[in-house]
Amino acid sequence: MTVTDLAGREVTLAAAPERLFLDNPRHLFALAALLPDPVSRMSGWRGSLESFDPVAQARFAAAFPALSDLPTLGNNGNAMPSAEALITLDPDLIVADISRHAELRQTPLLDQLAALQIPILFIDFREHPLDDTQPSLELLGQALDAESRASALITRLQSATAAVDDCLDAVTRRPSVLIDIAPGLKVDCCRSNFDSGLADLVDHARGDNIAAGMSPGTENVLNPETILARDPDVIIATAAQWAKSGSIRAGFGVAESDTQSDMADVVARRPGWSALSAVNDGGFHAIWHGYHQGPFSVVALQAIAGWLHPQQCGALDPAATRRELYRDFMPITVDGTFETTYRAVPSSPHSSPNSSPNSSPH
Repeated sequence: MTVTDLAGREVTLAAAPERLFLDNPRHLFALAALLPDPVSRMSGWRGSLESFDPVAQARFAAAFPALSDLPTLGNNGNAMPSAEALITLDPDLIVADISRHAELRQTPLLDQLAALQIPILFIDFREHPLDDTQPSLELLGQALDAESRASALITRLQSATAAVDDCLDAVTRRPSVLIDIAPGLKVDCCRSNFDSGLADLVDHARGDNIAAGMSPGTENVLNPETILARDPDVIIATAAQWAKSGSIRAGFGVAESDTQSDMADVVARRPGWSALSAVNDGGFHAIWHGYHQGPFSVVALQAIAGWLHPQQCGALDPAATRRELYRDFMPITVDGTFETTYRAVPSSPHSSPNSSPNSSPH
């Protein structure tokens, strides 16, 4: 079989791969959606999910005990393992992010892998999730002899996207949006997407991304004074089970009260944020960072559309969409906090504007 990957390369497979190597551990979400036992068809991965999402790692390991013994390669940051290291695992297909392609073209690794007859397939759920999720699932379905499962998942994702497009037909205004990537993780304020990742979702949901066009590239750090001056209508912060404290927790097994508390901490430590319109008017939201690292970014799209246009799109139910997708396609449970809106506590003689929010629903 010969397929064309997202880098435009023709990739020939002699047979359906049985010894996959994942350069991005988060691609396990896609494999698990397509294969009844993805770990049985893996020879190894670069690192593991542990550093990204330890609870997801534990849940996958409970579903597939062999995952705990799966060989790992790579202790050099984000670097791709060498050809010599990869040979030790004898992979019959390497799956990598499209973002790797430009990097690897500057190294001898692609030629080395070709000489060793180890194909590499570039897919994407992160850079352009709306455009690239379907072709990536189609590629994996073809390569892994899982086309029926891939087709069923694609149909469900298309239906969920169509629900968003239907409600957007009545939208006439584009609210201003700050995308706040992993607040507190690398910088306190504020990494943002310009033209990829969540920026694609915000644009599709008819939001005005305040970072768009500010500088070249896909991501940069915005000046805090610029954010205060723009006073965006909506702020969307990504959240996960980051290893470093000071960020916003969300994801598998995370209580909403913990997410709310972390959001309050972000507001408290950032000068001027307690006066931002979004913070005080129900426009500050947190969303699970993993949505645009796997095949279910449409859930994030539904949440964003509802936040940006509550009158037109407020009937969308991203939580129900997420539960149904995991029920029908995934081997792990999906309880936790994956999207939430900050509930600011009004000032009173006994509380300050930056005190922790009440965790009870309103």
